[in-house]
Amino acid sequence: MRSSRRGFTLVELAVVLFVLGLVLWVALPRLSHVGEPDRDTVFRVLSADTEAAFDLSLFEKRETRLVLHPDDGTYEFLHPDRPAEGKRTVEFGPRLSVTGILVEGVDRPLDIPTEIRFLPGGRVTSARIFFRDDGRGNTPSQWTLRLSTFDGSMKILEGTVREGG
Repeated sequence: MRSSRRGFTLVELAVVLFVLGLVLWVALPRLSHVGEPDRDTVFRVLSADTEAAFDLSLFEKRETRLVLHPDDGTYEFLHPDRPAEGKRTVEFGPRLSVTGILVEGVDRPLDIPTEIRFLPGGRVTSARIFFRDDGRGNTPSQWTLRLSTFDGSMKILEGTVREGG
């Protein structure tokens, strides 16, 4: 008895493989950034963390330090009165790089860690952090995060804003 089952031809298999290859060629570049935090997420998390540090300094009278590591592309919050507390290092992500830090009106070198202090009683050092976003295929952009000495919040400004803003 002869089987009526028929397999795929070589041409059909080649077409299917070509279509799958085309789909992967279009989709993979877009999916390669799925696990990375985008600029808005990084800025939102950093802003929320600075407000929490301000609240600790104001209400619990605890000093908190934002330590920026521009070379590593990371930051962390430290509590000098409780060194045993676990510190959490956060990455800016591969697209963002720190291009400058201004603390109390003085430019800080980018090859060493920089501390921004939240002192007991809600006193905050004035600071600006300048970023470059490589833009995931778009043109690169510049951003400034301005730390408010009034309430510890971060204001996000487009461009490199050194004064005012």
